[in-house]
Amino acid sequence: MMALSGQQAVLPSAIRFIDRAYIAWGTVAIAYAIAFLQRVSPQTVSLSFMHDFGTDASGVAMLASSYFWGYTLMQIPAGLLVDRYGVKCVVLSSMAASAVGSAAFALAPSLLDVFIARLIVACGDALVFTALLKLVAQSFADERFGIMSGISQVSGYVGGVLATTPLAAAISGFGWRACFVFIACVGVANLAFASVTLRPAAGPQSNKTFKSVLLASCQALGSTANWGVAMSFASHFAVVTTLSGVWGIPMVAHDFNISPSAAGTPLLAFMVGNALGSIFLGHAADRANSLDGALVAICVLRMILIALLLPVFAHALGLFYVGAVFAILGLVAGGTVPFVLKCTKKLYTAELIGVGASINTTTAGIFAGLSQPVIAIAMIAASGLGSDGGHSIRTAASDSGYAALIGILLLMSVPGIIGPLLMRRKLILRS
Repeated sequence: MMALSGQQAVLPSAIRFIDRAYIAWGTVAIAYAIAFLQRVSPQTVSLSFMHDFGTDASGVAMLASSYFWGYTLMQIPAGLLVDRYGVKCVVLSSMAASAVGSAAFALAPSLLDVFIARLIVACGDALVFTALLKLVAQSFADERFGIMSGISQVSGYVGGVLATTPLAAAISGFGWRACFVFIACVGVANLAFASVTLRPAAGPQSNKTFKSVLLASCQALGSTANWGVAMSFASHFAVVTTLSGVWGIPMVAHDFNISPSAAGTPLLAFMVGNALGSIFLGHAADRANSLDGALVAICVLRMILIALLLPVFAHALGLFYVGAVFAILGLVAGGTVPFVLKCTKKLYTAELIGVGASINTTTAGIFAGLSQPVIAIAMIAASGLGSDGGHSIRTAASDSGYAALIGILLLMSVPGIIGPLLMRRKLILRS
């Protein structure tokens, strides 16, 4: 009887712990959704942004590039900060930076202020997913790590969905500045809730020091296979984020001469496809015999789908066709991340996966950041906009400009084919 009574006392305590774990996870997942929304919002804001600041495609490129640079600068220290100071400290700091940056962006009077505000937002957002994965590892059993990691990724795609048609509709009704003030307010409310639900770090997070992690990072840079997985992720991230997070809505709006709100529908389909792809192809990644071969096939399929978005095909086949291509592209893009994470774990092992994730994301951020000005220059040149500021405010680019965008995205996809080949041998040895 005493043993049974003890078991009954333990059971409610375990249930309360599990409930709190899910609630705490929910606050960080919301923060990641907001971060993802911030990342892909330039495509939705672009036309209003160009009008208000009297700029052209180069201004939108600056808006996107500033986020990529801030995100990149914080990637290397992200894993170390979480390991050293714990999830709660890092997440609360991240939420605060994101909220302050969102408010500053909404109130920015000049392009320089916009750049600084977006840099602040990005530095905060860069910490969220690493902290979310750490929280999952600490709060849930090993047999639930895979599914909870997948759902965590999906929480980001929810933010991506909100950044398409819903955000475009809100901007049409209230203006982009009011929308980002509201996003900042949501961030502050989530910060307050997280400060209550997240547990403080219990003792030293690990025996790792800043010096040991930096040393491991430097050693990892000497491995060709590790560069292969970094190239695979960088190609995926830069291409998909540029298309879905910067130029997708302006391109669709131009192709069919429709409002940004209506043009957000294909991108909404893309985000839904991302969520489904991350779950179903994530399940397939656990059972794939050849991870490198799968990544090459995924990259080639992604390139074909991107080519099918050329203006000549869009004009001929219509909006439903473009929406279908974006939906399939979303499935492929969503499924890429689990395969990359699987390769990262095999190459770095579980002990150094944080270092691997940091190197992958840093490489991706640098690639994406450097590519944005190049893309803008190519689009402006191909569109023949030149210094005609009035025309460039009304439209980001012409058919030729968006064809140039597609061509550059295809070139940016090439590292996604080379990367898996570089890591093939080491993956075989680790299998």
